[in-house]
Amino acid sequence: MGKKDKKIILVAQCLINPYCRVHVLGQNFPLSHELVDYFMKLRVGIIQYPCPETTAMGLQRNPQGRQQYDNIFFRNHCKELLQTPLLMVEEFLKNGFRLVGYIGLRNSPTCGIHWGKHKVNRYNTESPIPVEKPEPEEPLLMGIMAEILSEKFHALNMTVPFLELPIQQPPDSEPRTQFWLDLKRLVEPRNPNYMTPTAD
Repeated sequence: MGKKDKKIILVAQCLINPYCRVHVLGQNFPLSHELVDYFMKLRVGIIQYPCPETTAMGLQRNPQGRQQYDNIFFRNHCKELLQTPLLMVEEFLKNGFRLVGYIGLRNSPTCGIHWGKHKVNRYNTESPIPVEKPEPEEPLLMGIMAEILSEKFHALNMTVPFLELPIQQPPDSEPRTQFWLDLKRLVEPRNPNYMTPTAD
């Protein structure tokens, strides 16, 4: 591997440590193993930030929707957790590395990329269960942490690709296959001198 293409990637912590994941999503260690092995094989450095749900609510938390996390206190907590990981990203960039992207978790209220319409309970509170057939005009929002990350990168004048790993889908499913295709396009560019743009 040439010295011109040293790579790092920013990853949600539960993709490396499945114990952080809320219990209804399961602890898919084989998938984490596959992801880490892929990065290690291609010598891609992994930067992860602490799970904001675990650090705010612990391991015994109940699953919640984006609505419950969308408050000034949790947002401030996310910003504090990102301080050191983002400083690490800046330090790597200053030393010739490139940030190939960010990987979140599909249907995560904090680290997901496409949060759409979800079911509500009898208290009219959003649940983590998406509706089966949402209307096409339903807005898509990022999870709270992913949204804050996007704002931080914009403030740094950086364009960073965002992906989300569909952990609840079977390995041979279309969403999982598409994720790996998208990831490989970022990590394994055909042109060895290709550099991901870092400015708009």
